[in-house]
Amino acid sequence: MNAWGKEVIHLILFAEILRVVASVLLILSSGFYLRHLEKTKRQRKLGSLELIMYIMIQLAFILFTISLLIGVFFI
Repeated sequence: MNAWGKEVIHLILFAEILRVVASVLLILSSGFYLRHLEKTKRQRKLGSLELIMYIMIQLAFILFTISLLIGVFFI
């Protein structure tokens, strides 16, 4: 393999690592925000935007879990 091929492989690997790190950060931050929204929901009624975010984050976690289970057990 020539130097150009190795360089491309390194760039692809770097891009994959960045994608995984970004995914982990998004999952963690949305988890913390969901926890914040749950605490807020106990104290007062959520506003319309907060309620939409609350539902969207829960839906995203459910879809992520389903895709992870499919990836683990069927692929």
